Amino acid sequence: MARKKKRKKLKLLRVLLVLFFLAILVIIVMFAVKIPVRGYYISGNTYYTDEEILTKTSLNKYPSYLLTTSFSVNSKIKDDKLIEKIKVKKTLSGRFKVIVYENKILFYDSSLNKSILSNGEKVDYFYHYSPVLINKVSDNKVYKNFLTKLQKINDDIIKNISEIKYDPNEIDKERFLLSMNDGNYVYLTLSKFSNINNYLEISKTLGDKNGILYLDYGNYFVPKE
Repeated sequence: MARKKKRKKLKLLRVLLVLFFLAILVIIVMFAVKIPVRGYYISGNTYYTDEEILTKTSLNKYPSYLLTTSFSVNSKIKDDKLIEKIKVKKTLSGRFKVIVYENKILFYDSSLNKSILSNGEKVDYFYHYSPVLINKVSDNKVYKNFLTKLQKINDDIIKNISEIKYDPNEIDKERFLLSMNDGNYVYLTLSKFSNINNYLEISKTLGDKNGILYLDYGNYFVPKE
């Protein structure tokens, strides 16, 4: 009988010890979950400021370091067309690396009063460094082709375009005139639109005078008088 009582006491003691350590573990987890993020490193954002990114994702409320994930953050901005996705990486210092992946703005369509994104979406947003399409492209097929061609233009070239004008003539219904930030003008047709990717190199050979660069048919430059 004494041995049975002793065994029962040992079992009870073991159960109590397990419950004790479980209780301690629960307290530690509850405490850890409540620890907020200490700060942020934000990169990749062009269209929104750091503060706007934090507000849109509710990270400005300094949520739980453990419970906050890329999924929970992306659920906050799923309806924002300017942001493709956000990645959140946790550092040992208790901070988050917030990496923003944006949908690139190709141009601002003045006839629609909207910016056109690289994925074809339209947004009520004006970005000062994107080119402006100053008139309406009446032919829908030409407009769609223009969008496709512009998607393939290098970012550094797009930043050097201030305005785009749809400028067809009797010969070419797909003709556009680009006003460059350096004061030059460039004529392009959609079949040769990719030629504008060489503009920065070509511009170095144009001399000191501004003028019109014809890249639609041939490749020649007419300086302003």
